[in-house]
Amino acid sequence: MLALFALAPPARAADVQFADPSPSSTLLPGIGRDDDRQPVNPTEFPWRALGRVQTALGSHCTGFLIGPRTALTAAHCLFRQRTRLPVQPRMIHFLLATNRGAAAGVALVADFTIAPNYDPFHESDSAGSDWAVLTLTNALVREGEYLRLSHAMPAPRTPAVLGGYSKDHMEIIEADLHCLIADQVRDARNDTLLHHTCHATSGTSGAPLLVRLGSGEWRVAGIQIGSVVNHAGGIAVPAAAISLRMVGQ
Repeated sequence: MLALFALAPPARAADVQFADPSPSSTLLPGIGRDDDRQPVNPTEFPWRALGRVQTALGSHCTGFLIGPRTALTAAHCLFRQRTRLPVQPRMIHFLLATNRGAAAGVALVADFTIAPNYDPFHESDSAGSDWAVLTLTNALVREGEYLRLSHAMPAPRTPAVLGGYSKDHMEIIEADLHCLIADQVRDARNDTLLHHTCHATSGTSGAPLLVRLGSGEWRVAGIQIGSVVNHAGGIAVPAAAISLRMVGQ
């Protein structure tokens, strides 16, 4: 399930709500009336560090490498929708840079660690902790061929990009290359979340919200966890809020 949000300016904690996407909806959550997504080349950086997080139950999200055999994704992707119980690690595959059925590498998930304070029974209340670290059974890239987290909170109107495996085009990476980090909102526990204008919908949970430094280096500013209902944009957990001890960066 993708976490979906209804935001009404000015954004408040009470404005953040989770809901299931309607398959009959004419407006895709997080896309709105105009679709600015475009296919990107999965062999080029930073996209070659992304992968599809696929469970044996048929659900999928997006994830990204932060080490040769370490990835990040959204915590809610690792729980069964009905029971809210966790999926067993070895029922999950990480398909690196998969493109129309072909993947640059495949690994099972050996184990995962859910962020402290995440509550699958109260998702919106604990949205600021909606992230998880995946430990893969084998290395998929060499040292340095992965994404690094930004330790600074991005300022409003910072240019950003966001790409992932959307539910409506799950065999390719589609990205919005011209969007912004709009502002900050809070969950019910007063944890900070990033509101962005990037077009992204179901399936992109766990994708990296990327910013580019003056040096040209890509950094992860946040992890996508949800889309805005009936409008373009979404919500991400700030990378600055992720435990460095847990991710090893």
